[in-house]
Amino acid sequence: MEKTNIYINRITFNDGSSFSFDNSDIVVFTGPNNSGKSQVLRDIKDYFTNKNIQRKIATDITPQFLGDVEYLKSKCINKNGKYYLDNIVVNINNLKYQWEQKNISSISTYFINHLSTESRLQAANPANTFDAVNDFPVTPLQKLYIDDKKEKELSSLFHQAFGTEFIVNRGAGSQIPIHVGMTPTMDKGEDRVSVSYLSKLKRLPQIQNQGDGMRSFTGILLDTFISNHCITLIDEPEAFLHPPQARLLGKLLAKNTPNNRQLFISTHSEDFLKGLLDANNEHIKVIRINREGDVNHMNILNNNEVENLWKDPILRYSNILSGLFHSKVVICESDTDCRFYQAVLYAIQDENAINPDILFTHCGGKQRLKVVIKALRSLNVKTIAVMDIDALNDKTTFKDIVESAGMIWDNIETSWKSINEYVKGQRAQLDTEEVKKEIDNIFNSFHEPQLTTDITDKIKKVIKQSSAWSKVKETGKTFFTGDAYKAFQKIYDLCKCNGLLIVPVGELECFYKPDSNHGVKWVNNVLENVNLKDDPELCQARSFVEEILLIK
Repeated sequence: MEKTNIYINRITFNDGSSFSFDNSDIVVFTGPNNSGKSQVLRDIKDYFTNKNIQRKIATDITPQFLGDVEYLKSKCINKNGKYYLDNIVVNINNLKYQWEQKNISSISTYFINHLSTESRLQAANPANTFDAVNDFPVTPLQKLYIDDKKEKELSSLFHQAFGTEFIVNRGAGSQIPIHVGMTPTMDKGEDRVSVSYLSKLKRLPQIQNQGDGMRSFTGILLDTFISNHCITLIDEPEAFLHPPQARLLGKLLAKNTPNNRQLFISTHSEDFLKGLLDANNEHIKVIRINREGDVNHMNILNNNEVENLWKDPILRYSNILSGLFHSKVVICESDTDCRFYQAVLYAIQDENAINPDILFTHCGGKQRLKVVIKALRSLNVKTIAVMDIDALNDKTTFKDIVESAGMIWDNIETSWKSINEYVKGQRAQLDTEEVKKEIDNIFNSFHEPQLTTDITDKIKKVIKQSSAWSKVKETGKTFFTGDAYKAFQKIYDLCKCNGLLIVPVGELECFYKPDSNHGVKWVNNVLENVNLKDDPELCQARSFVEEILLIK
């Protein structure tokens, strides 16, 4: 007889989108708060438990029923005239009809397991003992009781997270508890049910008396790796866990979940998502939910797209993936830009207003903007990119950025050429001879055997002054006149409409010129010593941040 299994072939959502799934897929739902991540899991559960319930987001589900119903009957146990499938009382004569009609509401929990944050805290509680010879184990803990190999595997996974082991107590009387600690050494003549060994084991604390993190982690391990459910729904697996443990749990689920098991997971944890991606599992699918009114818009990243995204070191080792859980992401060139704009945003916000759900993050330079914009917008994340005015200096870089935002280069190329020709026609701050003279003066004043950061910075500054673009960066759009000014304004407006903001004053430091420092020193001094809300010198900075807020 072929084993009976149930899988989800396809789900249609209330935005009209429809996605298909394989029998071993791990499907992860992400999105901002109140976008519907947890509701999708409840909809899936409701479909199998009561088809008559009106579902809110997953409006239609196409299941796949595999195997022989006679196998299902063989798993039923007759106890005092009643038939049990695990702990479910069943009408064995009606099983065939239910299976053929694909209506398994009365036995749905045999195939589908919903791990809410509350239920998995209870999963590691002691289970009742049973007749291991004549009865079938029902709960995951009972199954672990008769499987030494699986106990060692799960204890090893638990040890990775918490630096200690868990041990099943097989001699505690009417219950089967789990103890936490290092496994006691068996002395000569002892085995795991010896009174002397059990006495040592009893001194260790039990899992149900530990913190919620340990209990939840253990509950997920038991219900995912021990139970035989075809479909497991896990709501916020990162709950109660520290970030490293959440990341580890994601990796363990992706690496150790058996084939032909489907996991549907809702999460708001970047760490957990990174853990899933760390495992390089070919069955990962990421679905981001973006709610607008009563409609939940779905955008999916299939495995090949996930793989390409995760290959990029900027995405892998930054907080950019946190953008999946925010309503809007602002990408800047550097961390100093992020700190300043975020600080100004908080300063201008009404103290009684709801804080905007915005993530400020950086990508390590304007050349990387295109990568991050593409990755986030592919999942329908509202993305705004902020770049210094010299992004227009390099045609390839600027073209890549605007095209990653969905713009057509031909629509702005004429304006870009007008700006480029205008800048080329302006005299640089320093000509070639002047650059050589300035660099010679720097070296003549330097007598150390190796170059210092201070010296290299001075040399870089001189080289930048060999192009008129250095003056553009210092003065911003006021550098342009006539047709060049009109061309810049056209590009600025078109970019703004597509979520790209060019710093109109040139670069960050030009928002506050009384401080002549640059980079980290500049932003530290401004944040510590300047009134961001009222200082008149920061009027343009406040207006610029308000533009960020207004972009929809």
